[in-house]
Amino acid sequence: MEKSGDVTKQTRKGWLGITVILSCFLIGYWLIKQNNFYMPSGTTASVKGMLYKSATGVPVEGAIVMIAGGSHEHPDIAAQSDEQGTFYLPNIQLPGTYTLLINYSNESKRLTVNLTKDSVLKIPL
Repeated sequence: MEKSGDVTKQTRKGWLGITVILSCFLIGYWLIKQNNFYMPSGTTASVKGMLYKSATGVPVEGAIVMIAGGSHEHPDIAAQSDEQGTFYLPNIQLPGTYTLLINYSNESKRLTVNLTKDSVLKIPL
């Protein structure tokens, strides 16, 4: 006949082991996230860009920048450049390759860009 104390000790050891293993995984995950050792696929971020005239270096104000295609599905995203030629494209899935369509002064430009977490686009027009 088994003693009831033996079963209780084995059950406690099992739960203790599971708790230790789960705690190690959670601590490891937290450390990785805090130190940004990796960037998981599917991260969304805002991408900053600057438009300027290639001949003069003068910022281009009022240009419309939109995503015309890309390696990820995306909502319709467009931005307008300010007086410093700066624009922001919000909620872009990174990393990824995207085709931008830029409309300015009755002209347009199409270009393909590779975007990462730290991308800052500097686009001559």
